[in-house]
Amino acid sequence: MAKHDTLTPELLRILKIFGLASIAFVLILSFFDEKKANNTGALDSELAITDAERLYFKNVRGIFYDIENRADAKMQLYRYGKRIKEAEHPLINTSILINRVKLEAYIFVETNPELNSFELLAHYDNGTDTLIFNQGDKFSHFQFVKKLSPLLENDVRFEMLSPQGKLPVLQNPKEIDALRIPIKDFYRLINQSIEPKE
Repeated sequence: MAKHDTLTPELLRILKIFGLASIAFVLILSFFDEKKANNTGALDSELAITDAERLYFKNVRGIFYDIENRADAKMQLYRYGKRIKEAEHPLINTSILINRVKLEAYIFVETNPELNSFELLAHYDNGTDTLIFNQGDKFSHFQFVKKLSPLLENDVRFEMLSPQGKLPVLQNPKEIDALRIPIKDFYRLINQSIEPKE
């Protein structure tokens, strides 16, 4: 039997059709590709961080925090070292999580274990604001912190509504600083500023 090293006309026709169909398919898909490359330097998520911000936080601000490595989730958890750990009244602290895979940072509100949700009353000269906290995802924690952070910069008296009535919370400058400082560090980490109270 003789070997045929040449392409038959039928095989050439099939290769031409396949090649033209492949090129046409790629061209058609390129017209419908909505996602464009982001060359502006702007980040996609409001919780996104850059390597520079992460390194600054880790090397400069991180020394003021207790760090817990969560290798299973590829995250690092930072809790402010001077946070209030015990008190006769309810506590509000925050923790900062850095997701090394997504290059995002999250802030989580930490309270007494029995408080899954609460209402926080903020009394100041012009009136009272009510902030409602419900355990939820990273966005619900961030939204609560967004509302709380401008109030911490002013002379505000806080109370927590509970089934037992109104309980004092954030009673002294040390408690307020233990909440305010990590929030400021978080905002710097995500390259945002605290929005002033309206």
